[in-house]
Amino acid sequence: MDEIPITGYADRFSLTLGEKINLKVSSISKDPYKAKLIRVVSGDPNPEGPGLIEEDIKSNFAGKYPSRRQTINLGSYVKVLPNNSLDPSNGFTVGATIWPTNIEVNDQCIISQFNSAHDSGMALFVGPKGVSIIVADGQKNITRLSLDRPLSERRWYHIWATFDLESEKLGIYQTPVIDSFDLDNPLQKEIACSTQPKPIHKQPLIIAATGNKKITNFFNGKIERPFFINEAVNNEDALDITKGRNDPRITAVWDFSKNISSQDALDVSENKFHGKIINLPTRAVKGFLWDGSCFDWTKKPEHYGAIHFHDDDLYDCKWETDFVFHVPEDFKSGIYAAKLETTDNKSEMIPFFVTAPLKKPQARICVLIPTFTYTVYANIARGNTNNQMRQRMKDWGAQKWSADDHNEYGLSTYNYHTDGSGIGYSSRRRPIITMRSNVISYPGVPGSGCRHFPADSHLWYWLEEKGYEFDIITDDEIHQHGADVINCYDVVMTCSHPEYQTNNSLDALQEYTKKGGHLLYLGGNGFYWKVAVNDHWKDAIEIRRGEGGIRAWASEPGEYYNAFDGTYGGLWRRNGRAPQVLSGVGFTSQGDHFGVPYRRTKESYDPKYSWIFDGIIDDIIGDFGLSGGGAAGFELDRADINLGTPLNATILASSKGHDDSFVLVPEDILTHHDTWPLKPIEELIRADIVYFDTPNGGGVFSVGSITFCGSLPHNNCDNNISKMIDNVIRKFLGN
Repeated sequence: MDEIPITGYADRFSLTLGEKINLKVSSISKDPYKAKLIRVVSGDPNPEGPGLIEEDIKSNFAGKYPSRRQTINLGSYVKVLPNNSLDPSNGFTVGATIWPTNIEVNDQCIISQFNSAHDSGMALFVGPKGVSIIVADGQKNITRLSLDRPLSERRWYHIWATFDLESEKLGIYQTPVIDSFDLDNPLQKEIACSTQPKPIHKQPLIIAATGNKKITNFFNGKIERPFFINEAVNNEDALDITKGRNDPRITAVWDFSKNISSQDALDVSENKFHGKIINLPTRAVKGFLWDGSCFDWTKKPEHYGAIHFHDDDLYDCKWETDFVFHVPEDFKSGIYAAKLETTDNKSEMIPFFVTAPLKKPQARICVLIPTFTYTVYANIARGNTNNQMRQRMKDWGAQKWSADDHNEYGLSTYNYHTDGSGIGYSSRRRPIITMRSNVISYPGVPGSGCRHFPADSHLWYWLEEKGYEFDIITDDEIHQHGADVINCYDVVMTCSHPEYQTNNSLDALQEYTKKGGHLLYLGGNGFYWKVAVNDHWKDAIEIRRGEGGIRAWASEPGEYYNAFDGTYGGLWRRNGRAPQVLSGVGFTSQGDHFGVPYRRTKESYDPKYSWIFDGIIDDIIGDFGLSGGGAAGFELDRADINLGTPLNATILASSKGHDDSFVLVPEDILTHHDTWPLKPIEELIRADIVYFDTPNGGGVFSVGSITFCGSLPHNNCDNNISKMIDNVIRKFLGN
C-alpha cells in the first residue's frame, strides 16, 4: 500500500478551558499543508445517514505549515548511558538468561556496545544459527564466533560470552535452564582472537537491541538479569552469575524484578549504572525462577525478573510539535479535531475532546467518551480489508487507510506481536488511524459498518438534532478525579462501547448512581475488561486477558497481574464486579455485525413504565439502523440477577432471532451442553433493555447492544428508538 500522505497525533486526548494541546504532524508532501479547527457533528460517511458533518471553528492555529516527514521507530530495548567503566576493550564477560520467541530472525541482539557505522565494539546475538558474539576494533577488523546450533523457542537458556585480551581468547557459551529430553544440551566454543573491541566515544550500552542514534537488531523474547563485567571470568563463575549469584567483579547487572511498574532498569551492582526502558516492552512476566507457587508478582517479584521485548513495540513516536491549540476560556465543551489538508486534496483529522471545567458544567447532560476503549482498539488490524471493503470506501469517500495495510504506527491490543505473543499495551503517543471520522470497519454488512468514534457520533448527532445541550467527559477525567467530574450532571450517557474501565472509573460511575445520578448505558459489552494506567508510562493502557472473556489472545498462566498497578487484571466479572452490578446488564454474546429488533415484554406495559414508551405503539422496536440494520446486534448484554442485576430491575424489551454467528461468552460455558446459568444457550443470546431505580432518586436505563445508537438517526431521528430515549432523557431531567 501507498504511504499515508499526511497524519498526526496530539499529546493528549482531552483538555478543558484555558489549557493547550500540542499537535504533531507528518506530511510527505513538498508543499505546505493547511490546518484548521473543526467541530465533529457526524462522523459516519454512509450516504443513507446524515453523512459527514463538520463545523469550522475559529482558532489560533488556523493556517499553513511546512510539510515534513517524521519518523517512527518501532522496537523496545534498554538504554544505559555511556560510561567509561562499561568498556569491553580490555576484556569482558557479558551474558543473560533468555527465552527467545522468534529464532528465525537473524542477529537479534541481547546486549551490545556495538556501532555498526564504525564497526566497533561488541555485541551478543541470537538468531537461526544460535548464539553468536561479534567484536570489532573500528579499524575494519571484525571477529565473529557462532555456536551454530539453533535455540528452541520458548525455552530458557543461560548464555554468555567472554573475551580475554591477554590470552587473546574469545568464547561463547549456552546451557539450557532445565534439562529436557530433546537433546538441548550445554554447548560452548572458543577461538583465538586478537581483535580488540573498542567502542566509539559515547556509545551507550543497549540491552535487547544495538545501535546509537539508530537502534536496530531488536530481540524478540524475554531477557532476565543481563550483566556486564569488564574482564574475562571463567565459565563456572559466568554461569553462576546468570543464575543470580552476586560477584564482586560484576560491573553492572540489571535486575528487572525491581521497579516493575516503571521505566527503570536498575543496576543492582555498587556502580548503579541504571538504564531506561524504551518503547514499553512487557513487564511482570514469568522469569526462569517461576515455579508456579505464586501468581502475584508483587508477592514474589524475583519470580518475575524478566522483560518480554518485541521488535514492534511502540510507546512514543517523539514527534516534534507543529502547532498548538489554546482553548479559549469561553469555549464550548464538545468533540473537535484539527483538520489537515494537503495541496493535492489529501486530508486527515486529529480528534480531541474539550471538557467543561471540573464541577463547572455547561449543560445538564454529560456524554461519557470511552477514551480507554478507543486506546485499547487503536490501530486494530481486523484482517477484513477486502475488495468489498475498498469499494465501499471508494463509493462513500471514506478513509482508505486501514491498519491491515499500515502497521508502522503499531497495532492494537487485539493483535499480535511479530513473535506471536499478544499485544498487552496501547499508547496514544502515535497516529491512531482508526480513531477518526470517515472510518468504516466492516464490509458487506447492513448499515455503515462503523465502530467506536464514527459509530459514537450517531449519538452526538442525535442529541444535537433533538436540541439537547451536552458536555463531554472522558474516561481519563473520571479516572483522575473520580465521581466529582460527573456528580454535577443530572444525566450521564455512555456511547456505544464503554468496554474498558479502570478501578477508579468504575468506582466513579458506581458512586454517581448511588448518589442519585441518572445513567443511560446506550451500548453493549460495557464495563467488561479491567485495564490499568500509571504515571510512569503516561498515555499508555495495559490489558491482561486472563481467565475468560471473548478475546483475541490469552495471557500466559501466571501473568494475570498488571505491571502498571500490581492488581489482578482480566474481566471485571472475574474481579467480582460483573457489569450487571452497575448497569443491570452484562456481556452475554457476540456475533457478526448484524442487528435485529427488540420485542417489548409484558412487564413493559405496566403503567409505571408508560413514561418510557409514551408515544410508542409498536411491540417491535428498533428494526432499523445504521449499525447492522437493527438496534440489537453485534455484541449483546443480558440481565442476570445471579451476576448482580438489581432485584428491582425490570426487563422492558429483549431481542431474539440472532443468526448462527452469535456465540455465548466463554465464561458462561461449563461443558458442551451446560451453561453457568443452567439455561439453554439460545435463551442467553439476547440483548435486554432494563430499567431500575437507584438510591436518592436516581435511575439507570440500559440497552445492552453496541448497535443501538445506530438506530437513533433513522428517518431523520423520527422513530421508536429515538422516541424512547427522548422520553427517558426528559424524565431524568425532570421535564
